[in-house]
Amino acid sequence: MIPQNHWVRALTAHSPQTIQSLAERLTLNWKVNFKALPQAGLSLLQMEDGVFHEPYYLGEIPLVSAWIELTNSAQESFEGAAQVMHDSEELAIALAICDAIMTHHLPGWQNIAELIQQGMEKRIWEDQQRGLMLAKTRVNFSLLSQEEDDAGY
Repeated sequence: MIPQNHWVRALTAHSPQTIQSLAERLTLNWKVNFKALPQAGLSLLQMEDGVFHEPYYLGEIPLVSAWIELTNSAQESFEGAAQVMHDSEELAIALAICDAIMTHHLPGWQNIAELIQQGMEKRIWEDQQRGLMLAKTRVNFSLLSQEEDDAGY
């Protein structure tokens, strides 16, 4: 089972339409209430300098969050939340719904678990491709000092 802190990353490997349509389909018999209104905006991305370990702001990133509560016909309630680097409130709501369904193993959780598994496989493949590209950009500086020695510097 993939840990909960990886669910959003795995789910967002799919198109927003895929996630939103699944969330809509799984909540047909549920009432969706907002614990807090969804919010979209910009957030400052803070980094730390590698040498002096001082914080600095790299720039702004789009950020949207949602906190929902699903209520069934028996008046049982289940909460879910999501925060994602995106600008679509609808996507954040769909991710929060998926979070509630997965966390509480509500009907349809297997469908979401399958999407999460597929998304993680896609993300792992993307990470491997990035690693291969990064490896191609490495420079062997020892060869440079050897050339200097050969040139008589």
